[in-house]
Amino acid sequence: MTLEFAHPSCALAPDYAETAKLVGLASKAVAPLWPLESPIAVNPLSGFEDLPFFDAVEAASDIFKARSCLPVSLWRRLTDNSKVDRAILAEVAVERLGGLNLAFEAVLPNINAHDILMARLLHLPSDDTEPKPLASPSRAELFVAKWCAAFLDQGLSAVEMPGREKGLYRATLDLVVHDPEFIALTGKRAKAVYHKTPMDPVTAIAERLTSFGDNQLGKLALLRELLGRLPGWAGHIRWRSEYADQAYSVGAPASITDYLAMWMLVLDFDTAMPVADSLPIQEYEGLASHFGIPVKAFLSLNGAAKTRLNYILSINGHQLSMMFMEAAERGFQAKIVQGLRNAERAPKVTPTRYDAQLIFCIDVRSEPLRRAIEQQGSYDTYGYAGFFGLPIAMRAPTDRIARRQLPVLLEPQHEVAQAVASSRLGSDSSLLASHARQSSASRLLNGAKRTMATSFAAAEGTGPIAGAMMLLRNLAPGIARQLTGPDDAGLSAQLSPCLSDAHSHGLGLEEKASYATGLFKLTGLVPETLAPLVLLVGHGATSTNNPFGGALECGACGGRAGGPNARVMAAILNDPNVRARLVERDMTIPSDTRFVAGQHDTTTDNVMLFDCEQVPQSHCDALGKIAWDMAYASTRSREERGRKLNRSAADLMVGALHWGEVRPEWGLSGNAAFIAGPRSLTQEIDLDGRVFLHSYDWRTDSDGGALKTILTAPMVVAQWINCQYLFSTIDNNVYGAGDKTVHNVLGGFGVVRGNGGDLCVGLPRQSLFCDDGTPHHVPQRLLTIVQAPLDRVDAIILEDALLGRLFGNGWVKLVVIDPTNGRVSRWTAGDELIRFSDAPGGWAEPRTIV
Repeated sequence: MTLEFAHPSCALAPDYAETAKLVGLASKAVAPLWPLESPIAVNPLSGFEDLPFFDAVEAASDIFKARSCLPVSLWRRLTDNSKVDRAILAEVAVERLGGLNLAFEAVLPNINAHDILMARLLHLPSDDTEPKPLASPSRAELFVAKWCAAFLDQGLSAVEMPGREKGLYRATLDLVVHDPEFIALTGKRAKAVYHKTPMDPVTAIAERLTSFGDNQLGKLALLRELLGRLPGWAGHIRWRSEYADQAYSVGAPASITDYLAMWMLVLDFDTAMPVADSLPIQEYEGLASHFGIPVKAFLSLNGAAKTRLNYILSINGHQLSMMFMEAAERGFQAKIVQGLRNAERAPKVTPTRYDAQLIFCIDVRSEPLRRAIEQQGSYDTYGYAGFFGLPIAMRAPTDRIARRQLPVLLEPQHEVAQAVASSRLGSDSSLLASHARQSSASRLLNGAKRTMATSFAAAEGTGPIAGAMMLLRNLAPGIARQLTGPDDAGLSAQLSPCLSDAHSHGLGLEEKASYATGLFKLTGLVPETLAPLVLLVGHGATSTNNPFGGALECGACGGRAGGPNARVMAAILNDPNVRARLVERDMTIPSDTRFVAGQHDTTTDNVMLFDCEQVPQSHCDALGKIAWDMAYASTRSREERGRKLNRSAADLMVGALHWGEVRPEWGLSGNAAFIAGPRSLTQEIDLDGRVFLHSYDWRTDSDGGALKTILTAPMVVAQWINCQYLFSTIDNNVYGAGDKTVHNVLGGFGVVRGNGGDLCVGLPRQSLFCDDGTPHHVPQRLLTIVQAPLDRVDAIILEDALLGRLFGNGWVKLVVIDPTNGRVSRWTAGDELIRFSDAPGGWAEPRTIV
């Protein structure tokens, strides 16, 4: 259905600049959403970090219509599973009631205020429920989402949306006259709406906001509310306009302004916005039943006793849930800090020179493998950001756009080409040719399936082959993977980096020496005492038919595998010219030290070593031994991980290749802490794969520069990951991605549930919850532990605004172990550092009221 509409107005609003500023301010409410090819873990509430944590959660809940806490019923399951210490929960309850005296004042004979609050926490029917199914999107939300999907499509649609060069809003405005859904939504007013709608997006927004007069807060609130209606689309558009390479938006620009202007077309015809359910207050009957006394005993209370009872009954589900979270955080902190204190006091025995040293990514999944390999021989392990400090993008022969292999906080400074290694010219050239044929065939088939004239013929012609492959993928996934060949990531892992001046774009000798220096300074690794073999081990993951597979890769490498970065750094450190330049910087690498790159597959726990043919004959036996020990350590680590998944180690290998596997691994589920210190501090502690481990030696960092870099870069990335897991667990429908089994990839860049609606912004349910609905991930804030002089840490935090917000507003908890005097301190609200006591639960006075 098409109507003849007059052309919209071209005039600009008089308050154009003011509206543009409001849009920019409102846009910070949604976190940028990276595409599937490089999914970056981002705190979905990053726009609220200038608020105290609990205030921010409430504010975001209002905008996104999300839960503000994990249901009490699920916290009780975690308590039953020993994830929350009941004694520490009781301590938190005492604090909530104002201290010991008030908590244990009698309300009724033999029943005090603490008894009643603990009953509410652990036994009485909770006044919240488990998360409800995601509400169906409104017609206006479906309208905006549909046009965003059509405009942002990455070549998967059979017909490209015309007019994309005009921008999202203008292109949509040109075509909306042909959209029956728009006409149905606006009804008889369709012509009038279209005619009065300005062609300029800022003007369209400004005209709609005139009804607010001078109420700037009201205008801002409306814009934020509209962003919160479809945070996935808004977040992806924000990524595209603020963070993506220009190649993504050339010929099809889109901005948050375009997104909001599209809402102005249909806002007057939208259904009422949903209102968050209020949480009912616990009734007296439940208490009476629990304590086995008549209801009238509670109803007849008066005076102070009645006031205390009403106060306890006024504590809502959000507040009860936050008490559980506080208890979980304190219990974890007490356990880990006590272990670190014991380790710090224990005598250290260090060999003069290790047989080998291994530098892993700080990822929590590296910790079990590090622990396992250290037990196999004279091996010393370190933790370093998985991009190995290299601000690079890499381009394989098959890449249209260079792949960013670095944290999103940084911009690539160099582009490194990948090519076939001369030693493997025959096999790798054949691999490239095979990959090219496979890609061409795939493009041809996909094009045939999308075209109306050939779609049925394509289905008929390829049906028998597709059926055979379906059986093979179910019965023999390993064979199916071999037949389909490697994907782009697998191909990249088999190609060598080219570091010549012609292929590395500005990666000269000085830059190489600087990046090598950075590795030594940030980890505390002493060049003069290096082992004969030093392994640089990045990490990646193997999964099949998994749109969220990139979330299992290395976050420091832009959501991609870290093996290519490890290979570049190994090549740099093996370069005689680089070593000579390091000598000039008072860093001498032993002449018999050889660096070898590797990649840890976190799904199978196998470790692949690269470029072994380049290792001198003198090192082959030692390399063979470490490869053997690594294989044994991988087996142990895989068995440990299998127990967490209630599966056998062999089943994990099959699951990595099976197209029906919804949980190939737990990923970073369970992450809870970030430790910056030497390995000797944590080596004797089983950290259960829950801790990011960054090596740091305060003795080699006199000016605190290395520590500042660690806290403002790797630690911030860890906080993003922690918050993504935390909020995806609290409300998996809004902050997460819901059930994997209903996911569909849209446009090649995102995932929707069902056949439309908003893009998923977080992690799927299967990455966070067990099959019975119990959370596997305990939603708690990141605990950062630093071994360094207290005054050094204090100075860094007070000088850095970002760290001041994260620690001062309670987004990250901080503990400092001062090696100069053995004291342990924690950071509290009000920028105050206090001693860490030996009180029950390891919590120091003054106690923080939840």
